[in-house]
Amino acid sequence: MNIHPTAILHPSLDLPPDLEVGPYSILEEGVDLASGVRIGPFCHLYAGASLGIGVRLEDGVILGNAPQDLKYRGEKTGVRVGKGTQLREYVTVNRGTAASGRTVIGSDCLIMAYTHVAHDCEVGDQAIVANGVQMGGHVHIGKAAVISGMTGIHQFVRIGAGAFIGGGLRVDKDVLPFTKAMGDPLRFAGMNEVGLARSGFAAGSGAFLKAFYRDLARDGKAAALDRLALAGSEGPEKVSMGDPALASILSVFLGEQRRGLLLRPATGS
Repeated sequence: MNIHPTAILHPSLDLPPDLEVGPYSILEEGVDLASGVRIGPFCHLYAGASLGIGVRLEDGVILGNAPQDLKYRGEKTGVRVGKGTQLREYVTVNRGTAASGRTVIGSDCLIMAYTHVAHDCEVGDQAIVANGVQMGGHVHIGKAAVISGMTGIHQFVRIGAGAFIGGGLRVDKDVLPFTKAMGDPLRFAGMNEVGLARSGFAAGSGAFLKAFYRDLARDGKAAALDRLALAGSEGPEKVSMGDPALASILSVFLGEQRRGLLLRPATGS
């Protein structure tokens, strides 16, 4: 272990042998640490924080402090950070409330400096969140999504897997998987082919998604969900939905979205 003498670690903690903790950091009772964790100087980990293998916290990260929610009454909740994730300088992550019990950041994410992840948020694996992004409570960011810097995300917004959000924007609607959101006011800006490729989907998936989203804008969410439900059915009514994994991502997203979809108008799309 490489623990700076000015760091304060609760004596009850079960510390991995390769743990690194920098100067003046504080680890409270009830923190759970896996192997390979590196904690920089001036960090504060509150009770209920759980760090996976190889997590790195840079200077001044505050992880698991109380939610900024007036309904919170001190219930026992936490924060989980998946393996290989990096939280850069002065990132703040509030623990969950009774609504979900925890705030979750997935594996292999990069959360850049000065980002705030509010209570009950969920950030999917391999997501990249750039400097100064501010999330309200209950935000959900899908796997491998990219959020550009200085963007604010309204509470309860869902951003789909592989989506790309531009910088300095206000996100107040749900952003569909593998799409781009740009402009002020925020607008649908086409397919994110890079996100599709990084997620391992074939080149033809972009054309399928474009057609599906055009139909979604025209026919509405209920009709789109009905079509997705036919993807696995048998007989003459079976609908071709391309990659089954992609159909599953769409079905889950549409079933859970609640803030209104960011869609271009059907006319001329």
